[in-house]
Amino acid sequence: MSETAIRPQSARRRKSLVLPALLLNGSSAVVTALLFVLLLSLVAPPVGINAPGARMALWARLALWPALVLFAMVFGVMAMRGRTQAFNPIEDPESRGQRVSQRVLANSVEQTAIFLPALAALVATLPVPSMGAAAVATGLFVLGRLLFWAGYLIHPFARAPGMAMTLTVTLIVLGWAVLLQLGGMQPGG
Repeated sequence: MSETAIRPQSARRRKSLVLPALLLNGSSAVVTALLFVLLLSLVAPPVGINAPGARMALWARLALWPALVLFAMVFGVMAMRGRTQAFNPIEDPESRGQRVSQRVLANSVEQTAIFLPALAALVATLPVPSMGAAAVATGLFVLGRLLFWAGYLIHPFARAPGMAMTLTVTLIVLGWAVLLQLGGMQPGG
């Protein structure tokens, strides 16, 4: 079969996946939002975090978890590279697992670079009774990144739930932080 004959089949196949992908991502986002709301009622706010320094200490403790996930991803890429003939990433052929893990790592660095500053803004301004939301958001973000990684190793389509979870949590945190900033709400209020 010629290359030009393969392209239309590939394009048709991709178009046929658009609706299932939208449904999977949409349902994953809805499940994540519902899970976020459910967990909010189960997680108590930390005690003694009215002072700005205490709030930033809380943020630092929460930021540790996404950092550990990134470290695990870096270690995973290094371990795969060490186990194979693809020691030189410029000249040696890489396995599918290596390419996937590198893409997951790059995407996770990008997602974490958005999430952590948004989380810091949220923790700085969130009313104390709602402060449990920061821990819930961090837990769901980390879970989303791990699901994204595992799903991508299975099949590119299987990464959707983890990506949707990550994006939904990040949008909740970012949106909530922006609303608090626009509302001029004072910490602890």
